[in-house]
Amino acid sequence: MTEDTGPNPPAASAPIGNGAVGQRNSLEWLDVDRRSWNIEFSPERIVLRSGHDTVDLPTSSWTTDVYVAQHGDGFIIRFETFEHAIRFLVSREAANPLLTHLAIPLTKQTTPAEVEQPTESAAPLLWPKVSPLAVWAVISSALVFVPVLGLLPAVVTVILLVVHRLKVRRAAAWRHSRALCTAAFVLLIAGLLVSVLSTWGLLQNAGTLTEQTAFAPSEQTGRNWGVIAAGILVVLLSLSVHEAAHAITAWWLGDGLAKSLGRVTLNPLAHIDLFGTVLLPLILALAKGPIFGYARPVPVRIESLPRHHRAHILVSIAGPGSNLLLAAVSFMVLIAVGCMLRLIVPQAAVTNLAALDFTQAVKASGFVLAPAFGPLCTILKLSFIVNTFLAMFNLIPIPPLDGSWVLEHLFPLTVGRFYARIRPFGFLIFLGAIYTGVFQYLIIPVLLILLPGLFLLASATGFH
Repeated sequence: MTEDTGPNPPAASAPIGNGAVGQRNSLEWLDVDRRSWNIEFSPERIVLRSGHDTVDLPTSSWTTDVYVAQHGDGFIIRFETFEHAIRFLVSREAANPLLTHLAIPLTKQTTPAEVEQPTESAAPLLWPKVSPLAVWAVISSALVFVPVLGLLPAVVTVILLVVHRLKVRRAAAWRHSRALCTAAFVLLIAGLLVSVLSTWGLLQNAGTLTEQTAFAPSEQTGRNWGVIAAGILVVLLSLSVHEAAHAITAWWLGDGLAKSLGRVTLNPLAHIDLFGTVLLPLILALAKGPIFGYARPVPVRIESLPRHHRAHILVSIAGPGSNLLLAAVSFMVLIAVGCMLRLIVPQAAVTNLAALDFTQAVKASGFVLAPAFGPLCTILKLSFIVNTFLAMFNLIPIPPLDGSWVLEHLFPLTVGRFYARIRPFGFLIFLGAIYTGVFQYLIIPVLLILLPGLFLLASATGFH
């Protein structure tokens, strides 16, 4: 869940400019696409206007969003934000007022390499630049493991990576975007391998799977403390990924508050709430009531960002999206190890791998690594189930869950006003939904993901 702390301005970095207070200047430039822009600059901000487009760069963003490099007798000047990338090629005389305002010397000589690669500011990076192309490439690559159908997301991933390579310039500020592309490429290769393995498994096990063994519950009874310990570990990791995704997305969009508070981390200690994560579930368990809990909300200053409605939607949906991504990766690894085991050790016996019963551990026998294989598959299976549940649960449009923030900012003038009025009572509404049985319908979308997944797992591996 995210927490909106209001329209507080972002923390200012050391400004580049040193103009006189109150002074405002204006320029008229044509960008490289021959589009006319009016550029107003003052000690507080630089504002670019062209038609209906307005780009507002406060002083705190100059160190990351303004790039200058000499080119012949003129200058290449770029203004790059999350939404815009505007480039000008102007003469020394035309650039003089703005560069003087930015306190950039005009006598600096550059080498040909610097002309191709505009210089970066020496100031620390307030937040990284990440292209949406890289994010979509990671999402698409996580679906490549699906047999046969995975070829479509594989093609989409390749196209996104190629377009990112052509359109996103190779500068230090974009290193996070390139790192995401690397992750997408690794997932693409791994997904293709898993797709081949699972397709082979489907062909080998066609006609041998029976419905009663595919999803039959385990015959084991009683509490399995090993599974309980593994479940707690998976829940803590999944909550950490969820909250870290909120914090990372806010940072990428330009709000460094969560980053400054140490929330851009997978360390569970940074996200655990003593009452909501530990005491509340324990009390509810002892009282034999519905068990639920929550992690520490990520503080977000969305109002300080341009197009804050869209920014809040992206930050809110990042949490459930990260859980779905983690569920997909866990399931991909689960299919991979199952298919490889069937291929390498045909006589191996594995039970409870594809059963819907997740309260019992996966059991393996008949090969040397069986004692390690069972716990590994148990953790992967729990990760698939828990992250699917967390994603679907947080998408419910009831305050204070992430789904309510998405709807509020998707329709700010209608549904948004309604949510703004009831949000102070959100926790009471949430409790009412739990104790009236409304959340029992959550099992429907969860099963729509789990059942086909477990059936595919059983079909591809031949283990039940």
